[in-house]
Amino acid sequence: MGQYTLPQILYKQAERLGSGKIAIREKAYGIWQPINWEAYCRYTKHTALGLMALGIERGETVGLILDNGPEWLFGELGTHTAGAVALPLSTAAPAERLVSELNFCRAAYVFAQNRMQVDRLLAHRQELPHIKQIIYVDPTGLKLYGDNPQLIAFKQLLELGEDLDDEQPDLFIKELWDGKPEDMAVMLRTSGITGAPKLVMLSHTNFTNAACSWVATEPVGIQDNWLSISPMAWIIEQVWGVGIALCGGLTTNFPEKPETLLEDFIDVGPAFVTGSADFWESLASQIITAMAGAGKWHRVLFDMTLDAVKQIATLESEEKPAPLQLKLKSELLKRFVSRPLLHGIGCTRIRAAYTGGHSINPDVMQLFRHLGLNMKQCYGLTETCGMIHVHRDGEVKLGTVGRPLPGAEIKLDTNREILIKSQSNFMGYYQDPDLTSRVLVDGWLHTGDAGYLDEEGHLGIIGRESES
Repeated sequence: MGQYTLPQILYKQAERLGSGKIAIREKAYGIWQPINWEAYCRYTKHTALGLMALGIERGETVGLILDNGPEWLFGELGTHTAGAVALPLSTAAPAERLVSELNFCRAAYVFAQNRMQVDRLLAHRQELPHIKQIIYVDPTGLKLYGDNPQLIAFKQLLELGEDLDDEQPDLFIKELWDGKPEDMAVMLRTSGITGAPKLVMLSHTNFTNAACSWVATEPVGIQDNWLSISPMAWIIEQVWGVGIALCGGLTTNFPEKPETLLEDFIDVGPAFVTGSADFWESLASQIITAMAGAGKWHRVLFDMTLDAVKQIATLESEEKPAPLQLKLKSELLKRFVSRPLLHGIGCTRIRAAYTGGHSINPDVMQLFRHLGLNMKQCYGLTETCGMIHVHRDGEVKLGTVGRPLPGAEIKLDTNREILIKSQSNFMGYYQDPDLTSRVLVDGWLHTGDAGYLDEEGHLGIIGRESES
C-alpha cells in the first residue's frame, strides 16, 4: 500500500469492501449509527469536492478543531484528496495557541466542531487574515451569526460537493490520483525531541509505512473493532484512525461522550484499544477501588487469582514447568473471577491493549496482564509517525518496549541516545530546516531519549539523553 496516498487506499478499500462491511460506527442518542466503506468514501469525496467548490488550492493548509467522530475522518481525508495538508488541533487548546498555529502555517480553511470553537475563531478574526472559510459540524446556537459569509455548515459543504460532482463527474478521480505518496499529509504539534513546540510534517508514505508495519505484525483484521478514545490530534489516534484502520479494514468506533465511555466500551467489545498510560492507570484504580469495597470472599478470590498467575509467570520466566494442580487452579479462577471482571469493563474481546506516551506504572501493566488482558507497552514519537516499538505476542517483558516494527532499525550512540531509521521517520519540522538537519542525520532520527538493548533486542527506556 506504500504506492498509494491515504484517500487512494480508502478508495481501494471501498471498491473491495463496498456496502457489505462497516467502516465506522458512531453512537448518538444511545444508538450506534453504522457507515459502510462505500458511504465512507462517498462522504470523503463530497467533502473534498466541497472544498474544491470553495476554491481550495493544492498545498494549502486546513485546520481541524474537531471531536473524535466521522467528520474528522471525512474532513482530513477530504483535505488530502484536494491536495491540501491537514493540521489537526486539540479542541481543548487555548485560543491563543490555536490562533498562533493556524497563523504559523497560514491555514486557509478550518473545520470547527461547534459554536464554542467558532466563537473562539471569530473572536480572533482580525488575527487570522488567511482563513477564507470556517466549516462547522454542529449548528447548535450558530443562528446568531446570521448569514456570516465566513461560515458554512458541514452539511452545506457536502451539498456543494454533490453539486460539483454532478457538474464535473471526472474531477474527483482526477484529483484523487494526482496525489503522490511522498506528498505531505499532516502537520502535528509536538514538543517531543527538543521540548519546544513545533510542527512535525508527515507524508502519506510515513503513515502507510507505519500502518502496514502494524498490520504485518499485530493480529489486525477486516472488521475488527477499534475504539477511538484519545484526542484526534494525538499521533497514535492519527495513525490508527487514518492509517491502520484504512490499511487493515478495521471498523472505527466513536463513543458518544466521555461519560458513556465504559458503557460504550461494553457495547462494542473492541478487539483493540490504544490508550495513554493515564487511561489505563485510571481504569486500574477503578478496579482496585471496586475490589476494596467488595465482600470478603470477592477480595480473597481476587487475591488468589493474582497469586496463581504470578506463580505461573515466575515459573515460566525460570523455564520451569508449572504443576498441573496450579494450572487448573489458575484456569478456574480466571473463569470465575478474571473474565467476569474484564467483562464488566468491556475488555473480554480485546486481543491487544496498547499503552504509549509516557511509561506506564509496571504494577498497573502487570495487574492487567495477570487478569488476562494482553497489554503491551509501545514506544515512539510524533517524529516516527507513532509507535515504532511494541511488544510482540508471547514476548512481553516488563520494563521494556519490545523490538522494532518491521522495516525499522535502531541503534544507540556512545551516549546511549536512541537512533531510529525507518520510512516512518518524518519529513522535517515546518519552517525549521536547521533543527531538522540536527535531528535527522543520514536518515537516522536522533530521538533525544536514552535507552539500552537487552540480549534479545528489546529496548528499555532510561529517560532523556541529557539526563542519563
